[in-house]
Amino acid sequence: MINCDLLIVTVPFTDTNKPLQAPAILKAVVEEHNFTAETCDLNYEFLNDKHDELDFLKQYFSFGTANDHNKIILAEDYVEEVTKKLLQNYNPTFIAVSVFTYQCQTFAMLFAQHIKKINPQIKIIFGGQGLTTQGIQSNDAWPKECKQMGLIDHYIISEGEQALINLLKHGKGKGIDNIDWEQKTDIDNIPYPNYDNYKLNDYGSKTLMITGSRGCVRKCTFCDIHKHWKRFVFRSGQSIADEMIYQSNKYKIYEFNFTDSLVNGSMKAYRDFISVVSAYNESTDKKLTWSGQFIVRGLKAMTESDWVMTKKSGAKSLALGIESGSEKVRDHMKKQFSDKDLDEFMEQAHKNSVTVTLLMLLGYPTEKYEDFIQTLKMFMKYKKYQSVINDVVLGTTLGILPGTPLAEELSEDIEMNDGENFWVYKKNPSLDFRERIKRRIITGEECIKMGYNVSGDQSNYKLLHYLWSIYKNKQKQTIVDLNTDSLNQQKYS
Repeated sequence: MINCDLLIVTVPFTDTNKPLQAPAILKAVVEEHNFTAETCDLNYEFLNDKHDELDFLKQYFSFGTANDHNKIILAEDYVEEVTKKLLQNYNPTFIAVSVFTYQCQTFAMLFAQHIKKINPQIKIIFGGQGLTTQGIQSNDAWPKECKQMGLIDHYIISEGEQALINLLKHGKGKGIDNIDWEQKTDIDNIPYPNYDNYKLNDYGSKTLMITGSRGCVRKCTFCDIHKHWKRFVFRSGQSIADEMIYQSNKYKIYEFNFTDSLVNGSMKAYRDFISVVSAYNESTDKKLTWSGQFIVRGLKAMTESDWVMTKKSGAKSLALGIESGSEKVRDHMKKQFSDKDLDEFMEQAHKNSVTVTLLMLLGYPTEKYEDFIQTLKMFMKYKKYQSVINDVVLGTTLGILPGTPLAEELSEDIEMNDGENFWVYKKNPSLDFRERIKRRIITGEECIKMGYNVSGDQSNYKLLHYLWSIYKNKQKQTIVDLNTDSLNQQKYS
């Protein structure tokens, strides 16, 4: 059994085949302050479990409800078994649970319950952005209730690098059991993530995560990132390049994936980064590659020389939040790029052989039928670029969450119908849940006919079937009311 001051655990469900970064960062931070720390990625173990009911467990842990309530015992038994195995291997003073998104909340609560049953002396800390993304205006109603129920001892809303040290040393501080946290404006001096406990060769993707910025320079209507990170802060391009070079030498992994909302938010930092990495790649046989989320920029903002350097720096795949082929819909989303910008971007990506992933958001409230047709026409137009389009990600359908500009601006005209996915916009009533599913299915079928690879299509269809069964049975699904801060109104059926 391994004794440690702190055990940092990621919990399901986050759909990724890459090692999640938060535990590795926190391990490096607390060890820098002379505490002992271990990490455990329960999320990855869950994704690779051969459990017969894996699809059901994914759905239940993600949404906290079930179309077959008799199966809920399967989820409880699974968490109990995982908890017992974990505490047979580790003897920590504290367990820090990384709640990456609100879809990790169900597992996190069950996990905390079983820890308290087995060893109530262990102090439990919940942390991560998933603590607030289900609450009205990103408040701390959910973790506060967990604390009041005795499931956890503390929670940390954000900037865990400093808050966790204050908790371990002093038992209190900004952002500990409160929402009074301060955003770090200098993120260049955070120690590099420590992946020593990770079995990196076991992951499906031989990739390390890297963070170059926090926040976003955009305020897209469907996203609540700006509610969490009040400012967009970024590291120097030199700092990012230095970390990639150091980590690649240490772990012998040469591919990196940015956790940023966008890699090219600051074009100055971006140009510095690609300049340093390009020079490094020219001097070594072990060339670095990287992927990340990217803003669509036209040639006025991202020049042809920027594109040449982007290729030399090892850009492997840029994930583009296209969302819609309709410029009118994108304007309402506040995406801030035109059809002309998108055409120029795709032409340069093709010219420089930089692959892209197209991220789509089907069924936006203002989407008329003609806007939907514009999206299909966009895919037809970009068939000529298919050699550099890795994937098309269609997801399921748009869910409306509290704290997003969309929820705030349209709240008087939105009927939620007991679910974040089940809404109807009064000014576009024909776009109900059934119609959104229809458009999603048609888009997937047409993209496949055109020769695109539609990422995760079958799993998304399974989820749509699941959500439809919840909808037909008139069960509640996650967010049910955009205008209340009562936690009881935001719980699952």
